[in-house]
Amino acid sequence: MLKSPSTQQFLQISWRPILVRILLFACLWWILTGGTPASWSVGVPAILIASYISLRFSRAIPFKLDYLSLLSFILFFCWQSLRAGIDVAKRVLQPRLPLNLGLVEFPTQLSPGTPAHTLLVNAINLLPGTLVTRIRRHSLTLHVLDTQAPIAAEAQALETRIAALFRLPHTNSSNHEKIGNDIS
Repeated sequence: MLKSPSTQQFLQISWRPILVRILLFACLWWILTGGTPASWSVGVPAILIASYISLRFSRAIPFKLDYLSLLSFILFFCWQSLRAGIDVAKRVLQPRLPLNLGLVEFPTQLSPGTPAHTLLVNAINLLPGTLVTRIRRHSLTLHVLDTQAPIAAEAQALETRIAALFRLPHTNSSNHEKIGNDIS
């Protein structure tokens, strides 16, 4: 039985990345909307559009994930998010707590432009009280609420887990430089 060229192209498409993206965006939508059934009338088109855009503009960078490390990373990130959120809430509710705004230079071993580096930057930005303000080739400048807090050590622990997640070589270092605290 002969198949038309368009049918052959359709059968040659790798469906795995498409299905993975649709599943991930569907999970994200479900989390954001609390699983409300009425939201899916907007969610399904949004998921398909997001999946198309993700596939269209993503670069194919091969990498392997360690799924056991993924679970460890998720638990670590959730714990750090909760802990940092409580710290920020305490600082808001108790103005006596120190607030030493400043910048901390964090040297990173993850190569720029890789998924691991992108995940590190995004994860730091998602943690309450920290924000990446500058990305250089092998360092990140972090804006923090308290320069006396062990922010760099926590970022180091996050980087170590991300390196393990992507099966990348990584060594712990403690060369973090505070570059100023006169930001208000």
